[in-house]
Amino acid sequence: MRPLHLLAETLITDRKTWMPRELLEAWRTFLQEQDRSVGNVKKYTQAVTHFLDWYEREEQAPLSLETLTPIALIGYRNELQLEQHKSINTINLRISAIRAWCSWMTEQGILPADPAAHVKLIGGQESSNRSGLKSAQINALLRQAQVSRDKERNYAIVQILLQTGIRLSECASLTFEDLTFGERSGLLLVRAGKGNKTRSVPLNASAREALAIYVAPRLGIEKSTLKAVAASWPKSKSPEAHEPIFLSQKGGALTTSAMGQMIAGIVEATRGLVPEETSAHTLRHTFARSYLAHYPGDVVGLATLLGHSSLDTTRLYSEPSVDQLSRRVEQLNINAFAR
Repeated sequence: MRPLHLLAETLITDRKTWMPRELLEAWRTFLQEQDRSVGNVKKYTQAVTHFLDWYEREEQAPLSLETLTPIALIGYRNELQLEQHKSINTINLRISAIRAWCSWMTEQGILPADPAAHVKLIGGQESSNRSGLKSAQINALLRQAQVSRDKERNYAIVQILLQTGIRLSECASLTFEDLTFGERSGLLLVRAGKGNKTRSVPLNASAREALAIYVAPRLGIEKSTLKAVAASWPKSKSPEAHEPIFLSQKGGALTTSAMGQMIAGIVEATRGLVPEETSAHTLRHTFARSYLAHYPGDVVGLATLLGHSSLDTTRLYSEPSVDQLSRRVEQLNINAFAR
């Protein structure tokens, strides 16, 4: 398979030579480099594979980019709805995966227009989960990070993701220059967020404490106090300022993919205390839910922190979760058996 980074260079000249199954593998690589859990990548690629297999059975020919049309996608969705053993969530997961795949190909310039743009989910609800982790699950994740292989680094990564809501790719690209580190305050600069937008996100005490413990040895500090780390933080013009914050075992920058795999490993090691589908994006959801719980209605503030260009995306976090709705319904005064 041709490398993912060559897509844009070859599309104009040999677009017709790209086959959907080949592009599916390129998309899998892309997902692995984003803040997606191993389980999520597996489910999404399996969903698209199921669609490709279905099309080939129906048409007696492999799907091509020219035959990847809204009609084909609607036909597949209708076929799924006829299968009585398929739940709404399963069907919507498969449709969501196909929509994400088509959207990616459109963004890469592989497709001139998105054939799945108007393919709706059944039931009118998205299958994504934005509820985040519960308190006990957060504690279990943090405890496991503290006993993982590179515990200081891993704990700092989890805390920063949890306390700032930044994306995994944004976390992986951080350098010393991007952080303003003080004893009583801190600021994180996201230089290349989604859409190449720059934004600043405050670093609270939990994030600073975890970060201080991790970087102290690199700064030559024996006792990692916030005051000592703040005083020794590399200045913007120093050579160290451009060094990545998070390093791999070999001393190079920790990649987005490796960071995602690390989180997946920690989740697995909790032995069911944390949902297996938990990823860095789950921590982003957790941060968003927590922020709105403390500052109800401040969607604009949350959108600024998360780097959302549309408030409609941020408002999804203000919608009550299934658990919250269940508790509310249970407490209705018409419920004779309410406890």
